[in-house]
Formats: sequence, structure tokens, C-alpha cells
Amino acid sequence: MPRDLVSGLFWLAVAIFAALQGLALNLGSLNRPGPGFFPFWGGVVLGVLSVVLIVRSRRRATTRPPVHPESWKLLVVVGALLAYLLLLEPLGFVAVTFLFLLLLFRLERRGWGFSAVSAAIGTLASYALFQVWLRTQLPTGPFGF
Repeated sequence: MPRDLVSGLFWLAVAIFAALQGLALNLGSLNRPGPGFFPFWGGVVLGVLSVVLIVRSRRRATTRPPVHPESWKLLVVVGALLAYLLLLEPLGFVAVTFLFLLLLFRLERRGWGFSAVSAAIGTLASYALFQVWLRTQLPTGPFGF
């Protein structure tokens, strides 16, 4: 069974679960979204994308090697995500997000300058979005930001 088909079926199951959980909560309206609004519509979008992936995987039956030459990148990203989760509270949002984005850009073989500037812009943009505009509470860490 092709990997795209398996992952498409998995994400379709996750999408159905999310949409059903969203329906169990109050959806609200577009002007006043309830707690189930985002899970429901997120599940719907994920479901549509999963169906597209399933259809595309059925159309092309390619024979790819089971392990790609750069499969190690997937393990590094999963490890970085785990480290992000573990270090978010102790080090704070800004520091951990910057380091995470820097690692992701370096994995794509970008230069140090481009990676550092892009990670800083991404970190500042997400900080402005969540902390300043949406006024969510982000972990500050020992550095105070």
C-alpha cells in the first residue's frame, strides 16, 4: 500500500474525529465563534486535503524506495519538535521559536545569514501576531520575553 494512501487515510480519520468533536461543542456563528468552531472547520479542511491526497495516491502508482536518502531530516525535525515542546516553558517563546526556525532553515541548506534573519523575522512576526495583536499569553522564560 502506498505511503501517501496510508497517510491520507490516517489524516482523514483524524479529520473526522476533529469535526465530530467540534460538532459536539457549540459551533457558534461566524461573528461569535463557539469552542467547536475551529476544531470543526479545521477537521473539514483537513478532511478535504486528505481526500485530495488519497485520490492523488491512487492515480500514481510509483515505485519509490522505502527509505529516501534524506530520511534523517524527518527524525531531526521530530526531535526538534519534541525539544521545542520541552523547552518552551523554561526558555520562553521567543528564544525557542528562534532556535527552532534557525534549525529548520539550516536543514534546508540555507546560509547562516539568511537562516538567522529569516528565523528572527518569523519569530518577531509570530510574537507580534500572538502576543501583541491576539493578546495571548506566551511563555516568557528567564530572559523576560
